[in-house]
Amino acid sequence: MAFSLDKTEQDIIKVIFSEEVDLQQRKEAVDRVCELVSGKTQVKLLIDQTCFINKMTLEEQALFGHYLANAKALSQAKVASVTAYNKQTNVVVEAIAFTQGYQVVNFHNEADAKAWLQGQLT
Repeated sequence: MAFSLDKTEQDIIKVIFSEEVDLQQRKEAVDRVCELVSGKTQVKLLIDQTCFINKMTLEEQALFGHYLANAKALSQAKVASVTAYNKQTNVVVEAIAFTQGYQVVNFHNEADAKAWLQGQLT
C-alpha cells in the first residue's frame, strides 16, 4: 500500500506516503482520514511526504487539490506537511486547495510539525 495511517499519543493522525503514489491512492488516503475524523471538532493531521514518488500529472494534482479542499471532514483541520528539502511535489495540490480555503503549513522535519500541531510553535 502506498500510504499508512497512524494515531499518535498526542491525538495526531499521521499519514505516511511511501513508494509510488498516484491520484487514486491520494484520494483513498483522504477518504480514510475523513472516516477516522468524522464528527470530531478538533482534527490534527500530519502528512509525511518525505519518501514517496509522486506519480500524478499536473492535471491530476490540480484535481486532487480540488478534492482535498472539498473534503468536508477536513475543513477545520490543522494540517502540517513534512517534505524533504529537495522535493516540492505538492506545490500544485496545495496552491489549488489553498485558493478554496484549505490550509496546510509545511515543515522539513517531523518534530517541528508535531510541535506546531500541539501549539508549541506559532
